[in-house]
Amino acid sequence: MTPQANDQLLAEFGVSRQLVLQWTVVSIFGVLVSLVGFLLVYYLATGDAGVTEFGFDAAAGWWNLGLTFLFAVGSMVLVIVLHELCHGAAIRAFGGTARYGLGVVYAVFPYAFATTDTRFTRNQFLVVALAPLVLLTLLGVPAMVLFEWPWLAVPLALNAGGAVGDVWMALTLLSYPAGVSVIDSETGLEVYGPPGLERWETAPATVVWDLVVGTAGGVLALSVAIGIVVPLALAAIGVDSLTVGIPDTLLFVFGFRRPPDGGVEFSMGSGVFLVGGAVGIVYAYVRARRRSG
Repeated sequence: MTPQANDQLLAEFGVSRQLVLQWTVVSIFGVLVSLVGFLLVYYLATGDAGVTEFGFDAAAGWWNLGLTFLFAVGSMVLVIVLHELCHGAAIRAFGGTARYGLGVVYAVFPYAFATTDTRFTRNQFLVVALAPLVLLTLLGVPAMVLFEWPWLAVPLALNAGGAVGDVWMALTLLSYPAGVSVIDSETGLEVYGPPGLERWETAPATVVWDLVVGTAGGVLALSVAIGIVVPLALAAIGVDSLTVGIPDTLLFVFGFRRPPDGGVEFSMGSGVFLVGGAVGIVYAYVRARRRSG
């Protein structure tokens, strides 16, 4: 787009350590939730209940684990390539020239990128940012169901989890009016507009991001606690059994028991997501109050 004569730099968003941590947490959560979601769609469309059963057969042999690892790595590489090509296609559709590359943020968060020096309108940039998530999902889900390829749920989930940075950029820009323009960098955004135009700090899109971060962090932290810390602590202090929530319902959170023959048994339920959602709501509320205050 052609910059307006009075446009000035309103804001520049970079990648901070806090943001990298948020992206990592939301990405892990996004992959897991997306995988379950895509497999559920496959089950509802085909009636194949086998895709909802997870297990490991020790008799399968080490080579089977090796093939699984190679499949996971291959899926990641394929997803990265297709993801960035989708960005590039959207950039070219709006008259830009795409550049591709690889990088590492703070020596922790590796990433691939497709970028351009072209300035876009806010809505054009939203299309560029969300193109991989939307296009690959719209193409992949019907293919998964039509050809009965449940394995496609893995690369689709990796693509969804890997789009966390794109979703963050989209939500950030939605807190600005549609009239602003945007320039992408390899690790951030520059927003331009009329002098004095300010970001809507409590915009719904900003609150949504805080809600997602809080929920993802709450669910992952609770899962680690329930899966590792709590069972060890209960076994150490001699607790025979403990149930949190209502078993066999959506409100079941955690169950622990020590069988008479020794050892421990524990399980988690969907109530973990409800607790995580409650944490997310509180986190989003506190963040909104701080910004408005």
